[in-house]
Amino acid sequence: MEKVQTLLTKKYNNPNYSIYVKQLKTQKTAGINEDKSMYSASVTKLPILYFIEKQIKDSKVKLTDKFKYIEQVNQFKGAYKVEGSGKMPKKADNKYYTVDSLLKAVTQHSDNVASNILGYYIAHQYDKIYQKTVLRVADVKWNMESRNVSSKTAANVMEALYSQKSPVMRYLTSTEFDNTRISRDIAVPVAHKIGDAYDYKHDVAVIYADQPFILSIFTDKSSYEDISAIADDVYGILK
Repeated sequence: MEKVQTLLTKKYNNPNYSIYVKQLKTQKTAGINEDKSMYSASVTKLPILYFIEKQIKDSKVKLTDKFKYIEQVNQFKGAYKVEGSGKMPKKADNKYYTVDSLLKAVTQHSDNVASNILGYYIAHQYDKIYQKTVLRVADVKWNMESRNVSSKTAANVMEALYSQKSPVMRYLTSTEFDNTRISRDIAVPVAHKIGDAYDYKHDVAVIYADQPFILSIFTDKSSYEDISAIADDVYGILK
């Protein structure tokens, strides 16, 4: 991990980067501007996924439960804009969708509507219970409207998801974004959640090397290729 820190300091010490690396077994870390907050875009779906999985673990929700897609799911505070990413209908169709199908839509297609349905019914529009649950693993408040967090905060929640040993991690290893960013050139499985908005491009991943590690990369005014280059360099040391 000392070599990773040297790499980041010498090659990627850029104010437009927030990078955090953590080996899951040793808990050793490295980073550059890892506490710098940026607009996280769809990375903010990570705490939603964590909360839903916790509800499943606590037997409060089942993967087979169904929820109706009504217009209100896109209208509460913190809801994503329907015209963003995803393949679900942009207009409420009053059909029922299983929790499992919604989780797959969020993880594999970063679907805004699916995220809104889960947020509306299961996370109760991000109420106090949701906020307290996420705070315990994120270590800072994750505002679901402003969505400003750091790469380290995102990594904290990804680590919590990893610790749940949930199906979500498997879904995150097979997404429509696997040919870009962190996972593009890496031969081992990569579970990752991307985020895009305005000039911001992010990716947060668990890389299943011999010793799995988290790599969280937030960028401003950079490219997918930049993210891939960082990932390749870090993986080259930790693989």
